[in-house]
Amino acid sequence: MISGYKKYRSKVGLGLLGILSLGFGVGLYYMIVDWNSIGALIHLVTFALVYYLFFSISYEIKGDDLLVNYAAFYQKKIKIPSICRIKETRNPLGSPAASLDRLEIQYGSNGFILVSPKEKMAFIDHLKSLNPEIQVEFRKKKE
Repeated sequence: MISGYKKYRSKVGLGLLGILSLGFGVGLYYMIVDWNSIGALIHLVTFALVYYLFFSISYEIKGDDLLVNYAAFYQKKIKIPSICRIKETRNPLGSPAASLDRLEIQYGSNGFILVSPKEKMAFIDHLKSLNPEIQVEFRKKKE
C-alpha cells in the first residue's frame, strides 16, 4: 500500500477564527484603555500563538500512515488499514481541526479523531484508494 506522500492543509473556519479574534480583541482593547502594557503584550503573544496553531494544522499521508500534525506540539499516527469509517460531522469537540466542517475518522476498535481538511473529497478519495474497506457517511443536507 505505498502511495507516496501528500499533505493536506486544514480548512480554517471563519466563524471559529472570528469568535477567537473578537474575544482577543475585546480583551486587548480593555488592556490598552487601562494602560496595562505588559498584559497587552502577553495578550498579543497568546493571540499570535493561537493564530499560528490554527494555520499550522495539517494531515499527511505517507505510505499507509495518516499523520495528523498540530504545529510542533502534536503528531498522531494512524495506520490507514485500521480506518473503518469516515463520517461528516459538525462536532465542536476540541481537536486538530480549525473548522466545524469536520470529518470523524474512526479507526481500530474504538479510536476516533476529528479533522477538517480543506480538500475534503480529495482527502477521502485518497484514503479510500489505500483502504477500499472504509465506509463513508455524509451529512444529510437540509432542504
